[in-house]
Amino acid sequence: MSGEGGSLSEEDLDVGPDELVSGHFQSVSLESGHDMSVYVPYLVRDPITGFIQNSTVIDIERGGSFSLDLLSPPRVSMLVMLVGEHGRTNWPVREENQSWESWLEDGGDSGDWGSAVARVEGNGSLDTLNSSEDRGGPVFVKTVQTVRGSTTSVDDGGLHSSGIVHGREVYERLYRITDPTDSLDPFDGKEGYWDRWAGQGNAAYEDAAQYLIAEFSSFGLEVMSHRYEYTDMLGAQNPEAYNVCAYKWGSLYTDEWLVFGAHFDVAPPANLAVLDPHITGIRTYGTRVGAYDNSAGTSMVLETARALSEFESRRTMVFCLWSGEEGGKRGSDYWTDYYVK
Repeated sequence: MSGEGGSLSEEDLDVGPDELVSGHFQSVSLESGHDMSVYVPYLVRDPITGFIQNSTVIDIERGGSFSLDLLSPPRVSMLVMLVGEHGRTNWPVREENQSWESWLEDGGDSGDWGSAVARVEGNGSLDTLNSSEDRGGPVFVKTVQTVRGSTTSVDDGGLHSSGIVHGREVYERLYRITDPTDSLDPFDGKEGYWDRWAGQGNAAYEDAAQYLIAEFSSFGLEVMSHRYEYTDMLGAQNPEAYNVCAYKWGSLYTDEWLVFGAHFDVAPPANLAVLDPHITGIRTYGTRVGAYDNSAGTSMVLETARALSEFESRRTMVFCLWSGEEGGKRGSDYWTDYYVK
């Protein structure tokens, strides 16, 4: 759509810079040559509270400007911003399973079909949006090109995510945990944290848990470790494991939690002469390193905690690394039964 004469169009909105970097928060300026409202359907940071919210609508008068701290998604080639009359409340939006690019190709800017949102007053300085039945009619669409941040070569994974949680850094964390280099370490003889089968007096497991506690603490999070026991089929009490959980307390709703979790224990190496160690208490199957199950998940939780620890949030964020998963998710069950109230 385009305006004619003195009417409003997407050409009345200038967005700077001309090209944004995907996967990063960056300052974006909106300058208007006409009275307008602009729907920005991406994560933005409230300049007063510092909170992150999903989308906003900005009113700008002719000749005015507004700056936003905006997160460009990591795997798109362009952003869209919807332009409407000044003070507009209702807007058409893409479907959940549809990209903005395909929405535009299918004529979503006509406002004749699809989902809708309505602006409401937010808790901070930016308006927020709720779902609505009213699309409010047609909109003009401003597109902005994006490029993927290049921090590593293509051969080293440069086509993968380089945003707040950096794919390369997750991989390097995974390598650090599973490093096969021989060492004089008395627990597992490796530079990494091998042999992390839970409990049973396993010093290598205890060493790995201390590493996780230290890492979470270095992010400025409050760390809690929770010991638990279970009784095996032979009636023996097994001080199997403990969970390591780190908390970034919310500023408003401390008892509402966003939980990021994985298990950090691994299944012991194979021994066909005995049964599952979580049944008998004796080690049997698995590997010494557990790269896929579950050092990968452990690495992702650690890097997510590192990244999100720098943000304030209204709700509490909890980063948990549980144990005893191989025997039936004992650690996470224990945590939810006794520590989630």
